[in-house]
Amino acid sequence: MIRPLLPGLLISLALAAPASGQQWRQYQPDGGSYRIDFPGQPAEDVREVVTDVGPVRLRTSSITIGDKIFMTITSHYPRHVAMGDPQKNLDGARDSTIRKVDGTLRAEKRLDVGDKPARHLLIDLPRGNLADALLVLDDHQLLQAIYVGPQRAEEPPEARRFLGSFTLLR
Repeated sequence: MIRPLLPGLLISLALAAPASGQQWRQYQPDGGSYRIDFPGQPAEDVREVVTDVGPVRLRTSSITIGDKIFMTITSHYPRHVAMGDPQKNLDGARDSTIRKVDGTLRAEKRLDVGDKPARHLLIDLPRGNLADALLVLDDHQLLQAIYVGPQRAEEPPEARRFLGSFTLLR
């Protein structure tokens, strides 16, 4: 089962990413399998994390604007890992993330992005924040697009624009 690495990355990237003006621009990481619109030029980080299934290569791209974080995370799992049932993997990613951030699942929608299984999650976070996330399982990659900002009754329009622009390439 795969485990997302979201909680620690959210904290470190929120502290490290520079603030910037809000000019939406199309972004595709080098060698990336997706395209998305960010509200500015995201900072990038690539690292390898040792996990119980072996080394997982992570690519994060993020930008912080005021009290809002826009981020993508690509987790490349080793080819020898049997990925199993994609819906169970997405369930595990959801549950692990909610537990690690001490959040409460407000809403979840199962969907497909292209022909890949995906989830759209709204998670109420401590201290009055909201995570609005898209998780897509593409073979041995878990692709995540995440918006974190102040809690609102409805999905924030900037989150809708960010997540709605996510497109798989291929």
